Amino acid sequence: MPYSPGAMKRDKPLAHLSLALAAILLSMSVAGAQETQQKVVIIGFDGADSGLVTQWMDEGKLPNLDALRKEGFYSPLGPTNPPQTPVSWSTFATGQNPGKTQIFDFLKRTPNTYIPTFAMVEESKKPFLYGRKNPAVMAAALGIGAAVLLGLLALLFTRRLMMAVVIGLVAGGAGAGLGWVAGSTWLPQEVPWAVNNRHGVTMWQIASEAGKTARVMRVPNTFPAEPVGSGTMLSGLGVPDMRGTVGRPTFYTSDRAFDLGDNEFSLELQKMPARSGTMETVITGPYNKPFYDYVVKAAAEKGRDSSEKSKLRKAAEEALKARGVPKTLEVPLHLEVGPDSVSIRSQANSATLKVGEWSDYFVIHFPVNWLVDKAAPLVGIGRFHLLQLQPEFQLYFSPVNFHPECHPVPFSYPDDYSDSLFRKFGLFRTIGWTEDTWSLPSGVGDEQHFLDDLEASVRKDEEMMEGILGAGDYDLYVQIFSFTDRIGHLWWRLWDKGHPAYDAAKDAQYGGALLEAYQRMDRIVGRARELAGPGVLFMVCSDHGFGSFRRGVNYNTWLVRNGYMTLKGGEGEVRRLEDLFDKEGGSLFQNVDWARTKAYAMGLGNIYINLVSREPQGSVLPGEEYEQVVSGIVGGLEALVDPKTGVHPVRRVYRRDDIYKGFDPALVPDLRPANELNYRVSWQTTLGGVPPEILEDNLKAWSGDHCSLDPSVVRGIFFSSRPIGVSDPNIIDIAPTALEALGLAPGPDMEGRDLLAAPGR
Repeated sequence: MPYSPGAMKRDKPLAHLSLALAAILLSMSVAGAQETQQKVVIIGFDGADSGLVTQWMDEGKLPNLDALRKEGFYSPLGPTNPPQTPVSWSTFATGQNPGKTQIFDFLKRTPNTYIPTFAMVEESKKPFLYGRKNPAVMAAALGIGAAVLLGLLALLFTRRLMMAVVIGLVAGGAGAGLGWVAGSTWLPQEVPWAVNNRHGVTMWQIASEAGKTARVMRVPNTFPAEPVGSGTMLSGLGVPDMRGTVGRPTFYTSDRAFDLGDNEFSLELQKMPARSGTMETVITGPYNKPFYDYVVKAAAEKGRDSSEKSKLRKAAEEALKARGVPKTLEVPLHLEVGPDSVSIRSQANSATLKVGEWSDYFVIHFPVNWLVDKAAPLVGIGRFHLLQLQPEFQLYFSPVNFHPECHPVPFSYPDDYSDSLFRKFGLFRTIGWTEDTWSLPSGVGDEQHFLDDLEASVRKDEEMMEGILGAGDYDLYVQIFSFTDRIGHLWWRLWDKGHPAYDAAKDAQYGGALLEAYQRMDRIVGRARELAGPGVLFMVCSDHGFGSFRRGVNYNTWLVRNGYMTLKGGEGEVRRLEDLFDKEGGSLFQNVDWARTKAYAMGLGNIYINLVSREPQGSVLPGEEYEQVVSGIVGGLEALVDPKTGVHPVRRVYRRDDIYKGFDPALVPDLRPANELNYRVSWQTTLGGVPPEILEDNLKAWSGDHCSLDPSVVRGIFFSSRPIGVSDPNIIDIAPTALEALGLAPGPDMEGRDLLAAPGR
């Protein structure tokens, strides 16, 4: 229709209506875009149990979580199978089942051996600078540099070419010699490294590659720290202490009778010569792997057989000892124990403590050699706690954490992000398992010691949340708190009056701390919502719930009793966690006759068939024999009855095909017995032990658990600030839901659902 001013004037009301409709449509479009591209905040709590949360919300004890439930959505959350921390959080991050992430336990079998290792992170090493060429490169660099520099200086001052050449050659020879010594003596050829075994692309990787800013704090199984573009990351569970362990505190005591006994939990025990007075001891630091372990191993590898390898190993150890190269790095510790206090001094650190007091962090420099100490010093941090002076002296020292500015293997992204966190928030724990759950089960300290330690850890994580989430410069913010899990492990005996370790007196004194921990979780959620502000998709979740660990099931003992495992001699010594770090001795499964063994249990509830062509001494043929063994174990364990309680300890035995998709058959265990409530796989089964009885009471402080239970009985929690239309959310659904809210397509391998677009919406 041709333009006509008259027509426009006559149709002015219609034009206004059209403009109004266009504006409405535009605003709806913008609102829709904002709805699908909003910020996302996820606050996670390891081990927060749906049963406790529901009960305490209904009783009005968790008001912030209850408000979130009423505003948006709440449901118990399905965990992975098995319901374990590294397994569930790996699925949380990637939206993939454990068969694809290849994180299906805390422990896994080392290929071609029967020795377990940690599933999350694999210890490795990498060349330093030019590796074995370091001496030659350093000799060439210093030789050429000295020759050119001093030769030119000689020519400048003498103006005699021949003299300058001679001086240059002499200086070059001296420089080359010094460079060779430096490269072979003071520089390592290899340095420790770590490899994250988790497979799959995470939600924060997808977000950062799309230009979004992700802030990722303390998520388990993110070590070494992962690149997240313009975002930041502080790694969680998986970061070791400086000794390379999950966490190993030190206990200094004058009690000569103190013994760990049959305790599977490990700590460094330092027996002191007296109850009082002046004493000299040490702080034990990291293993000197680049200058000791790697040198000894390289020497042994030149041997042609085991006898020659052993001789070369011993010769290398003696040579290093003669040169004063230590296997373990230590620093002196000076103690003056008086009648009512102890004075502690080490390097530039000092403290005087009364019973019950904690020191500030000691900053400890572990000496290697002058070059490493100047260029890349090894610095750790730890705190002392005076437990008692009478009748015996007892002093606790925390696991030695890497100083935030010392990160030979990066536990933050960018590498120096931990430096900036230190400058902003002060010293903080860098270890992944931040709370000490080892000491109390080892008979060191009491419940108050644990609560003090937990308080210091959680308070610092809250400070970080306040600063980082409060800054608002993110598209995706994820932070995981672990204290709800740690107190659950140690406090269930005070919650469950039917637990064999229940103590009414301790319940009266400390029992309320479990509720207090959940109320602290509630306050954190309330504060996080305030910091996030309106218009943000706010989710709260946990990776699993909790159950009582009243009785332990010794699966290897059951296998022996039922003809699936044969022993050469006795049923074996008690295994401890440090046995996992015995890489040379192979101290696990020492008494097993593999030629007559059809199956073995290892890890937190896994059974492997001793399969020909997969296991190093396999005895079971694939096909019909394999199926017979599997069927026999499944039927036998599901029929097992605890004569003490009349209960079936094994709720169901899962075949790997029942629970995993896309798994590696050479890696994933064949069977997973899932326990009923009040039962858990025993510690000795976890470490390959064979105790006398199939079932035994758990009398340890570690009294609550989830690791080997059926996922249906230990569900986690899920809250959303927006309603969703499903009744059965699973942890595998969170990653795709977060990405869709960010306006991004989930990864092609993600198996979970977008909960916000679920049927019914």
